[in-house]
Amino acid sequence: MKRTLGLGLSQALLPLLHQGLGGLPQALAHVGRLLMADRAYLFRLEIQGGTWYTSQLSEWAGPEATPQIQNPALQHLPMREEGYGRWLDLFLQDRAVAGPVASFPEEEQPLLRAQEIQSLLVVPIWVEGRLWGFLGVDDCQREREFTPEEEAFLRAVAEVLARILELWERERWLETLLESSPLYLARLDKEGRLLYTNPALKRAFPRGLTLPIAEALKAPNQPHAHLFQEGRVVEWTLVGIPGPGEEVLEVLALGIDVTERKEAEIREARWSLFRKNLLRVYETLMAEGLSDSVFGLILEAALDTLPPAQAGSVTVLKEDGCYHFVAAKGYDLSALRQVCLRPEEPLSLTGHREAQVFTWKDLERFNARLDEKRRKIMEEAGRAREIKAILSVPVHLAGERKAFLYLDNFEREDAFTPLDLELAQAFASQLGLLLRRMELEGRIQHLAYHDPLTGLPNRLFFMEKLAQALSKEAQKIAVLYLDLDGLKRVNDLDGHATGDEVLRVMAARFRAAIRPRDLVARQGGDEFLVLLTGIKGSGEVIAVAERLLQVARMPCPVGERVYHLSTSLGIALGEEGLSPGELLARADLALYRAKGNGKDQLAFFEPHLQEALRRETHLIEALRKDLEQGKGLWLAYQPIVDLHSGKEVALEALLRWQHAPPAELIPLAERHRLMPELGRWVLRRACQEQALHGLTVHVNVSPQELLNPSYPYQVAETLEDTACPPHRLVLEVTESSLIPDERGRDATRALQALRELGVGIFLDDFGSGYSSLERLAELPVDGVKLGQAFVQRLGNAPNPQSPAARLVAAVLALARALGLRAVAEGIENDAVLAYLRNLGFPLGQGYLLGKPRRI
Repeated sequence: MKRTLGLGLSQALLPLLHQGLGGLPQALAHVGRLLMADRAYLFRLEIQGGTWYTSQLSEWAGPEATPQIQNPALQHLPMREEGYGRWLDLFLQDRAVAGPVASFPEEEQPLLRAQEIQSLLVVPIWVEGRLWGFLGVDDCQREREFTPEEEAFLRAVAEVLARILELWERERWLETLLESSPLYLARLDKEGRLLYTNPALKRAFPRGLTLPIAEALKAPNQPHAHLFQEGRVVEWTLVGIPGPGEEVLEVLALGIDVTERKEAEIREARWSLFRKNLLRVYETLMAEGLSDSVFGLILEAALDTLPPAQAGSVTVLKEDGCYHFVAAKGYDLSALRQVCLRPEEPLSLTGHREAQVFTWKDLERFNARLDEKRRKIMEEAGRAREIKAILSVPVHLAGERKAFLYLDNFEREDAFTPLDLELAQAFASQLGLLLRRMELEGRIQHLAYHDPLTGLPNRLFFMEKLAQALSKEAQKIAVLYLDLDGLKRVNDLDGHATGDEVLRVMAARFRAAIRPRDLVARQGGDEFLVLLTGIKGSGEVIAVAERLLQVARMPCPVGERVYHLSTSLGIALGEEGLSPGELLARADLALYRAKGNGKDQLAFFEPHLQEALRRETHLIEALRKDLEQGKGLWLAYQPIVDLHSGKEVALEALLRWQHAPPAELIPLAERHRLMPELGRWVLRRACQEQALHGLTVHVNVSPQELLNPSYPYQVAETLEDTACPPHRLVLEVTESSLIPDERGRDATRALQALRELGVGIFLDDFGSGYSSLERLAELPVDGVKLGQAFVQRLGNAPNPQSPAARLVAAVLALARALGLRAVAEGIENDAVLAYLRNLGFPLGQGYLLGKPRRI
C-alpha cells in the first residue's frame, strides 16, 4: 500500500502542477481512488465577525456515493456553533481529523451520517501562514482507520494545493491592483501601438495617446523618463523589454499624473512672490509710516505678481462721498486726481463684491455714463485707451465698498486666470487693512483704555486709577471683584453672541448701581472690577455691594429669552503700603471665598484666606508631584459582604494620601481638574491589586472622568495592561453624574460602552440624586448602593413603621423591580444589620462588617 501511494502521488499531483486550480477535479478523483474512498473534496474556511464558517468548493464522488456538492448544509456552515469546534481546534494545531464516524463525539455525527459517511480523513490546508481550508476523503461503505502513510499522502496533495493557491491569490491581487491603480499602465509594441491599457489610462485618454518609445527601443532594460502634456501633465517612465535575442519585443510604460502637482508648484511660486512683494510694502510702511504712497506700493506689488496686469490704478472713497484716484501705474496720476467717481460709477456694472473681470464692452458702457469733462480727463491720462480686460476688485469695510483696485490688460479678454483673481483679492485685502488702520488710528487712545464690548474702562485704565487712589487716600478706598454666575451656561446653550449681549446689559446695570465718583471696569470674560473712593466705613461699601448683587439678580431679557444670573463679589479695603496688584489680589481671594460659600453673595478679604491659599497651593503642588512619581498615594479596601452568609464578595477601593484626608483631597483634585489623572491612577492600581485578593473590586468614578469621551478606551486599556478580568471590575458612579450637564453632555453612552466591555456599573448614593423613575429605568447600571444617610436614619433600633424604614424598604423594592443588585452602606450596629438582612438586602458595607484596610 505504501509503494502504491508513493507511485500514485505523482499521478494525483500532475493535474495540479500542469493546470493549476483547473486540474483540481482530476486531482480529487485520483486522490479518492488511491485512498479507496467514495468521495474526495475541498472545503474553504473563513472568519466573519469572529465566527469560523466553512463551505464546500469542489468534490469527486465515486459510483457508489451520493454527491454532496449541492448540499446546502455544507455551505456557510458555522463550525463551532454546529458542533465542529473540535475539528477547528485540530486544524489550527495542523492536525488531521480521521477515523470511523462512530468514534466521533455525538454532536458531530448527525450531519456526517446524513451524508452516509462511515469513516473519513481530513487534513488542513495552510496558505501563507493562515488556515485556508481542508482537504478530505469519505468512506461510505465501511468503518476504517487511516494509516500514517495515507495521511502523509493526503498532506502532500494538500501542500501542493496550498502552493498553487498562494500563486493564484497573488496573481489575483496583482490583477486587481493593476485594474484599480490610479497610475497609468500600458504595454506598447515596437511600432508604439497600445497592447494593453489599465482603466485609469482609458479614462484619462479615451481617444488613446502616442508615447515616445524610441529611446526605450534603443536601450532595453533601461528606464527612460518623459514629461508628457496633452490636456494633463503626466510623468512617464518607459522600459523596453527584450526577447531572447536581446531585441525589444514590447515597451512597458508607467505614468503618474502630476497635473495638480505642477499647478500647485506654479500656485506656490505665485503666492511666494505675493508674500515677498507684500513684505517689501510692510518694510516701507514700518520705515516711513502710513500715507497715500503706500497705495502706490501695493499697486506696484500687484502688477509685479500678476503678469497679465499691464497697468493699474487705485481709487478710495473719501469724505465727500466720491471715489478718488490715489495711485496709478501706466497712466497720468495727476490728471486722474481731477476725476471724482460717484459710488454707483466705478465699474459697479454688476454690483460685484469680489474680484471680477470686465471686458472692453463693459468699459464702453461705463465710459458712456461719464460726462464730457471727465471723459476727456480720462482720455488725456491714458486711462481710456483700448483695454481688453479689467480685473476690478472692491475693498469692503463694514459692508461698504471703501476702495477699488483696477488691473488692466490690453491684449486679451481672457488674460486673467482664477489664480490671478485670488491674488488680486489678496492685494485688495491688504488695501482693506491699510484703510482699516487709518480708520482705527483716531480711536487708538479710546480702545487702549476701554473694553470694546461693553464700553466700560478696561483693566489697564482701572489699574492706573487704582494706583492714583492708593497714593492719595489708601484708607478711603475699596476694590470690589465681581464674577458673573451663569454666563457660561448662556454661552454654551445659546451662543457667545447672546452671552455678549448679557454682558452689555450687566455692564450697564453695574454702572448705574455705583455712585458718580466710583469706577466700574471690565476685567475680562465675565469678571468686573469696581473702585470705591472717599468711603467712610465698611457699611458704605456693603451698601454698594448689595446693590450690585441685587441688580445682577434681576431678570435679564435678551431677544425672546429671559435669563436669571447672579454674581459673586469679593471686597478688599485699601491699606497704606499696598500696591495695586496686591489689593486686587486680596479682592480676588475674597471672591474665591464668596464663590466657595455658595455664590450670589459677598465676602471680605481676611488674612486667613492667604494662609488657606498657601495651603491649597502647597497641597496641589505636592499632589501633582506624588502623582508624577507614584508616591504617597495608596488604596485601602473596605469589604462588601453577603448579609446572609457573612462572606466577603467584593472590595471597594478607597484612595488615601499622606498629606490630606479624602474629604479634603477629592474637592482639591476636582477644583484643579486633576480628577482624570487621579482616577487613572486609582483604576490602574485597583486592577493591579485585584489579583492579590481575587475579589471583585469597586472603583469610584468622578463626573470629570465619565464625561470624557475617551474614558471607556482608558478602562479597556487598563484592563488589558493589568490582565484584570472585566467582570472583576465594578465602577461606581453617582446619580448626579448621569444627568446631562449644563452643556448637554451625557454619560449614558460611556456607561453602555463600559458594560459592553463586561465591566459592572453601580449607582452610588442611590436616592440622593434627581433622576426620574423613567430615566432611572433606562440607565445602563447593574446595581445600586443605598447611601449611608438612609441607613443612619434607621437609628440604633430600627422601627419597620418609621418613615426612614419605609423609605429603605421602598428603595430595595425599586431596585428589585428594576433588576438591580442592592448594597446597603453605613452598617455600624447589629440591630441595623439584622433589620436589613430580614428586609432582604443581599449585600452590605460598613464599619461593623469591615473597616478599610490595605492589601
